[in-house]
Amino acid sequence: MKSLPSVTNSALKAQDFQLCLTVIEARQLAGLNMDPVVCVQVGEQRKYTSVKESTNCPYYNEYFVFDFHMPPVMLFDKIITLSVLQSRNILRSDKMLGSFKLDVATVWAQPDHQFYHKWALLTDPDDIAGGPKGYLKCDISVIGKGDTVKVPQKSEKDEDDIEANLLLPDGVPVERQRARFIVRVYRADGLPKMNSSIVANVKKAFTGEFKDLVDPYVQKSREDLTSHFEIIFQGKTSVKKHSYAPVWNEQLVFTEMFPPLCQRIKIQLRDNDPVNNTVIGTHFIDLKTISNDGEKGFLPTFGPTFIHLYGSTRDYSLIDEHSNLNTGLGEGVSYRARLLVAIRTEITDNIDLAPSEVEVEPTFPINETAYGKNEEFFMFTTVLDVTMIDKKLGDKPIYLEISIGNAGNTIDGHNQTTRELSDSDSDDNIEVVTTTEATWQSTTPPVKPMTNDRLYYYLPYWDNKPCMHVRSIWPDYRRRMYNSNIIAKIVDKLEEGLSEVHNLMDLEDPGGERKLRVVLDEVHTSCARYTSIAKGNGSSAGMGKTKLDKERMKLCLREIEQIGNMARNLKALVTKHSFKERYKTAQTYLQKLRFLIEDPQHAMPDVFMWVISNGKRVAYQRILARDLIYSIVDEECGRDCAKVQTLFLKVPTAKLPGKKGIGPSGWSIQAKLQVYMWLGLLKHKKNFVNGLPKGYEVSHELRNVERPRAMPPSTIHYVEKHTFQMRAHMYQARSLIGSDASGLSDPFARVIVNEYCKTTQVIDETLSPTWDELLVFEEILIYGTKQEIKSEPPAIIIEIFDQDKVGKSEFIGRTIARPHVKLLEETYSKPEFPPSLEWYELTRGPDHAGELLATFELLQAKLVAESGIGDSDIGPILPVPRGIRPTLAKYRIEVLFWGLRDLKRIHLLTVDKPRVDIECAGHILYSSVIQNAKKNPNFGTPVKFLELELPEQELYRPPLTIRAVDCRSFGRYTLVGTHMINSIHKYMYIPMTKREREAEERKKSLQQLQSKYRYLQ
Repeated sequence: MKSLPSVTNSALKAQDFQLCLTVIEARQLAGLNMDPVVCVQVGEQRKYTSVKESTNCPYYNEYFVFDFHMPPVMLFDKIITLSVLQSRNILRSDKMLGSFKLDVATVWAQPDHQFYHKWALLTDPDDIAGGPKGYLKCDISVIGKGDTVKVPQKSEKDEDDIEANLLLPDGVPVERQRARFIVRVYRADGLPKMNSSIVANVKKAFTGEFKDLVDPYVQKSREDLTSHFEIIFQGKTSVKKHSYAPVWNEQLVFTEMFPPLCQRIKIQLRDNDPVNNTVIGTHFIDLKTISNDGEKGFLPTFGPTFIHLYGSTRDYSLIDEHSNLNTGLGEGVSYRARLLVAIRTEITDNIDLAPSEVEVEPTFPINETAYGKNEEFFMFTTVLDVTMIDKKLGDKPIYLEISIGNAGNTIDGHNQTTRELSDSDSDDNIEVVTTTEATWQSTTPPVKPMTNDRLYYYLPYWDNKPCMHVRSIWPDYRRRMYNSNIIAKIVDKLEEGLSEVHNLMDLEDPGGERKLRVVLDEVHTSCARYTSIAKGNGSSAGMGKTKLDKERMKLCLREIEQIGNMARNLKALVTKHSFKERYKTAQTYLQKLRFLIEDPQHAMPDVFMWVISNGKRVAYQRILARDLIYSIVDEECGRDCAKVQTLFLKVPTAKLPGKKGIGPSGWSIQAKLQVYMWLGLLKHKKNFVNGLPKGYEVSHELRNVERPRAMPPSTIHYVEKHTFQMRAHMYQARSLIGSDASGLSDPFARVIVNEYCKTTQVIDETLSPTWDELLVFEEILIYGTKQEIKSEPPAIIIEIFDQDKVGKSEFIGRTIARPHVKLLEETYSKPEFPPSLEWYELTRGPDHAGELLATFELLQAKLVAESGIGDSDIGPILPVPRGIRPTLAKYRIEVLFWGLRDLKRIHLLTVDKPRVDIECAGHILYSSVIQNAKKNPNFGTPVKFLELELPEQELYRPPLTIRAVDCRSFGRYTLVGTHMINSIHKYMYIPMTKREREAEERKKSLQQLQSKYRYLQ
C-alpha cells in the first residue's frame, strides 16, 4: 500500500487532549490604579481569571483546562492567546492592556510538551512600536489521554529573572531581528469547476497565512524597556473573476520577528462566493524545510515554483462530502490546481518599516523557463490483472483511469476559460501550459467483473493486457525527484539493516555486532556514492535553478558526507559492550536522512489510478511521481519505475474523508491491481518496455517504440503462459488484535492468489491461532517466461478475519507474500525445498495487527489450463507437511501469580474480583480469583503450571499472552487488559547435560583451589 509522506495517519485520527494553563501572576503592567483581569483563549474557547483591584502586579495562581477531541494536526494549528484587560463596568467594555499569542504546536514541541514558570511578554496589538506592556507568568502544557503533567526539575535560573525565563522555545534567541517575509503569487491554472453554470463566477482568492502568532522582539533602549511587535500573518490577493487560469502577479509582505514562533506557512486557494468562500485547495510549507539555522544555513526561501494542490474530486456538487480534504486535512483524493509562488525573507533593522497591516503590492511577472524548462513527459501503464474487486462493484462494467495533474482525467479534468482576457491581463506575457489536445489514452475498456467464489470479483483480461498512456507538459524539475530517490534508497537499506540488527538483539544473538558493522559499512559506501552522483550532476538537465534548490543541494551534500564519515568511524567502535549504544547512534543517522528525503518544492503532480463504475469514481490510489520517474542512473530511478507493483485501491470515504486506514472503511480495499508503470521524458520513451514481463507478442507499436511520436500499444498480447499449483502452508499467527469484548478473536485466514480464494478453518477465542493447514490451489495460470516468474513471482494476499456469530466477519489484518517457485526441470530438494516457514507482518491500515507464520510454494504443473477456472472442490483439511512444520518438544510453563496493582475502573465499575489468564500455543492457565482486590490484591494460590508442546526452533515459538479479567455476578466476566510477551526465550530453562555439569563442577573446584592457594600465600 502506498503511504503519503506529508501527514501521518495517526495525526489524522481524532484523539483526546487536554491543554492545561496556569496563570500565576503579572508584573510591570503599564498604567496606574488598575483592576486587571486575564482572558485565556484557545481557538474559540475563552476563560477569565478573577479581577484583582488597584494593582499593576496582580497574583492569580488560577488553573484552566481546555478539553479537545480532534486530530493532532487540527489541534496544533490552534492559537493560544493570553490577554490582560483593564476591567470596567457594564456600560464600558474592558480595555486591552497587552496580549501574547503562540500556537499549540510550539507548546507540543517543548520537552514534556510544556512551558513551566515562564514569562509571556505582553504587547498592545494596536501599538506595535509602543514597547512591552508587562509580563505574565504562566505554565502551559498539552497532554494526551491518560498522561500526567510532569513537574520539571528545579531550574538553576532565578524564577524572578524575567529575561532569563521568557516564554520562548529552546534555541530561539531573546534578542531577535525584524524580518520581511515576501510571498509572491504569480498565477494558477488547472482549477476545477466551482459552480453549476459553465461560465462560473470563479474567483481565485489566495490566502497566505503565517499562523496568528506572537513574536517577541527584544531591544534595549535608554529607558531599559523592551519593545515588541506582533502582527497577524494573514493576507490575500485580489479576486480574478470568471477564470480557470487566473494571473495575479502580486506580492504579500509580512513584517515579523525572526526566527518566527510559527511552525508552518499555510497557502490556500479559494473561490469567491457571495455567501461563502469555498476552499479549492490548501498547502502547508514547514519552515524547517525551507530554511536552515546552522553555521552554513540560509533564511527561509522558496521558489519560484509550482505548488500542486489536492483535495476532493473535481466534479461540482452543492454538498461536497469530501470538502474537508480541500482544507489540507487528510489525503487528497484528486488533483485540484497548481499555483506559482515564491517566498523570500529579508532581515531589516528599520523599526519604521513595520506596518501592522499586510501589504499587497503588484510585482513583475517572471520568466518561468529560467527556473524550469517545459518538457514533454510520457507515462505508460499496463494492467496485468485486476482482482479482489468488492462484490458491490460486481454488477456493472467497470474501467480504470490513470492521470497526472489534469492530464488523463477524462471526466472532470481541464476546464477552458470562456471569457476573453481583460485589458489588464492581456499585457502579462505568460506562457500558460495547457494540455487541451487529446494526447492520452488514459482509460481501459469497460469490462463486467466475474467471480469464482462470490467473495471477490476479477476482470477477465486473460491473454490481452490493456495499456494506458498519458503525454503531458510540465516544468523539468526531475533533479528534485532524483535527489529524493537516492536518499530514500539509502534510508530503505539502512532501515532494513537496522531492523535485522534489532531482531538479532532481541534474540541475544552474538551475530548482531557483525551485522551492525556491515550495515554501517553499507551506509558509508551509499553516502559516498550519493556524493559522487550529486557532484557530477552540477550542471545536468533538470537541475534545480531556484535559491532553495541550490541551498538544499549544499545542505544534503554536507549532511550525507558527514553521516558517511560518522558511520565509518562508528563501525570501528562497535564492541560487545558498546553494541546497544552504537545501535542507538545509528538510529539517529536514520532520522537525519529521513528529514532530507522530501523536497519542499514540488516537481510533478502525484499520479492517480481510479476505478470508475457507472460514470462515478468509486476507488482510487495515489502514487508519488518520484516513485515512477525514469533515469539512466539506476540510483535515481523511482522504486516502482519499470516494475510490476501491487496497488490496493480504496474508497474515498465520506465519513472519514481521505483519512486512509482509519476505521473499518479505511481498512477495506475495493480492488487489487498488478500494474506495470513507467514515467519519463518523451525523448526517453524507448525505455518504457524494458521492465515489462517478457512472453508478449512484439506488435507493430512495440517495434516502433524508439520513435517519440509513435503511438504506444493499447493492449499487450501474451503468448507465453504457464500453469502452476500453489500450496499455502498456513501454520499459525501471533499477537493478533482482539476484536471481541473478551479481548480475544475467532480468527480465520483467506489466501488470495490471482482470481482464486481459499479459507482456513476458524480457531475459537485466541490471539495466537494454530491452523496447521495446507491450502492447495490447482491450475493457477501465470503469464510470462519461466525465468521471470521464478525471479518475480505473483503476489499472494493473506487476510485475517474474526468470525462473528451474527453479521459480517471483522477484518483483523493483511499481508503480502511471495511464493518459492519450482519449475518443471528443477528437482524438489534441499536447500530450497521444502521451504522454511517465515513470519509475515500483518497490518490494519497504519497499525501493526500481528504476525503470520506461513510459507508458500508455486510448483509448475505439466498440463496447461485453457480456461481460467480452477478446481473449487473442498476436500478434507490437510495439515502442513512434516518437512515444513516445526518440530515440537514437551515443555512445562511455571507461573508465580503474585498480585495486581493500580486497577482502573472498567465501564465506571471498580474491579473487585480479578483473575489472570496466561495463554500460550492455544493452552490457557487460569490463576485463582482474588475475592476482594481492595482488601488484599494478592493471589491466594501463587504457583501454577501448564504442560504443552512448543517448537524447538526459537524463531517459531509462540508469544505469551497475559490477560486480566474481572469476574462478576451470574458468570459474567469483563476484560481489564492484555499484555503480550513476543519473545519467550529469555524465560526458557534448558538443563545442563551430564558433560556440561561435570565441566562446571571442575571449573568451580579449580577456582576454589586457586583462591585457597592465594590465601595461603
